[in-house]
Amino acid sequence: MEFWTGGAGTAKVRAMPGALADAYVGYLAGAEEAESLGFDAYGASEHHFMYDGFLPVPLQALAAVASVTSSIRLVTGAMLLPLYDPLEAAEHAATLDVLSAGRVTLGLGMGYRPLEFDGFGTAKRTRGARLVEGMEIVARATTGEPFSYEGRHYRYDDVTLHPAPVQRPIPMWLCGGTSTPAARRAGQAGFRYWLANSPYERIEGIVDEYRRVGREAGWPDEQLRVGAFKDVCIGDTVQEAEQLRQMLIDAFYEEHILGYGYLVDDDGNHVYNPPRDHPMYRRFVDGIYCGTLEMVTEELKRYEALGVDALFLASPQRELIARKIIPEFERGG
Repeated sequence: MEFWTGGAGTAKVRAMPGALADAYVGYLAGAEEAESLGFDAYGASEHHFMYDGFLPVPLQALAAVASVTSSIRLVTGAMLLPLYDPLEAAEHAATLDVLSAGRVTLGLGMGYRPLEFDGFGTAKRTRGARLVEGMEIVARATTGEPFSYEGRHYRYDDVTLHPAPVQRPIPMWLCGGTSTPAARRAGQAGFRYWLANSPYERIEGIVDEYRRVGREAGWPDEQLRVGAFKDVCIGDTVQEAEQLRQMLIDAFYEEHILGYGYLVDDDGNHVYNPPRDHPMYRRFVDGIYCGTLEMVTEELKRYEALGVDALFLASPQRELIARKIIPEFERGG
């Protein structure tokens, strides 16, 4: 199993209170630390029109990471593909792949904040279909070969991507939250599937559905790879770990889970400003696993047993995780 880290939350928590430049300094320092600690990949998320202005262009941020690292993979998690022309997105990714000597992995999502779609003047309701078409286009474009494509939303005639990436094609994951429709979409298309943070009991059923649909569509098991975001808080006691979780919620997470429509119910509806006793809010909080070193190790072992290929651990405790937990796992994808 691979271990990935990075993302907006850790850098912003470390920089607060501070300026935007401080957050980026912390973000790059985190990349250097992650590489030295032996993490397999370092990530960048994407949000637009945010009050803090942090990480609107993940490939640009990862280009800076490439300049201060030499071996760690550079992963978008998630790059919001429906906000781009897919061929332009492939061109940007290929350029970074060349600059980084072949270290790019694309985690591609459809987005959820209406403000972002309205701001760029693009339809939110078609984002799922455009994500799938866009991923098919990026996959073809990053082979370096000429291709044509005619879909419902995009059309290209005899185009060739320049520059061609080092990796042909660039590896991609569909970042699909924890909804059944997203799992089925990824499985049907044969895309690697990257789940959002959620309690293990919910993850288990979604993974089973993804693999079932993928196998029925004729994809081999080795293509049906699974990744997962997993937030953990470690303490000498559970109470101490829960105190850390509350600090992270107060400093970063509540701006997403309360005001931005991050929470999505089983029917695909966004939940805005829920009370703190709302089941969706509680499910998110409970998904941030709190425990001792031994408890967290056992929790992550459940993901390993489920066949999860990569875990993204965006934690301010990454040194503790690297020194004490990761050695307990068989490494590799």
